[in-house]
Amino acid sequence: MPFAYGGQSQQRWGDNTVNAQETIRDLLLFDTKGEPRATAQARKGGMLVLAFFKTTCPTCQLTFPYLQKLSDAYAESKKLTVWGVSQDDEDATEAFAQKYGIQFPLLLDRELYHSMTYGIVTVPTLYLTGSDGLVQKKLIGWDREAMNGISERIAAFLEREPVLLVDANDPAPAYKPG
Repeated sequence: MPFAYGGQSQQRWGDNTVNAQETIRDLLLFDTKGEPRATAQARKGGMLVLAFFKTTCPTCQLTFPYLQKLSDAYAESKKLTVWGVSQDDEDATEAFAQKYGIQFPLLLDRELYHSMTYGIVTVPTLYLTGSDGLVQKKLIGWDREAMNGISERIAAFLEREPVLLVDANDPAPAYKPG
């Protein structure tokens, strides 16, 4: 009898990777308090940063404080939503938020259903979308220049000066894979 490799998930999902210039698949997720959050609703207000992560990932631990800085920098506009999508349980996700000072909503992808829907194979994976759901930027891993580029895109959308997230004196590496 021949063997089929890849299992049901590969047969079911195939290559669903969401890339730049594609439209995101809207999700309904729950935060660590059990409150539902819908990407379709979030992006109606302007731009959405959706960041898939694992709490034990060193590159995620590096990236998320900068995402908090991004969230804080443009919070007054009320036209940017930043959400993390955790591949871990509530306790690990809340501990991560506390340890790294994350105040934006962290949503739970308990069974990795949404990660599979998006074709996530590496964390962190970040998506910047407009209100139309079109992916304007996709970032896998940590990239100093790309993080500043995301800030520039948001600032252009808001018609204001960009906030430099990572300056030349910052000890963060230029690039770190996930």
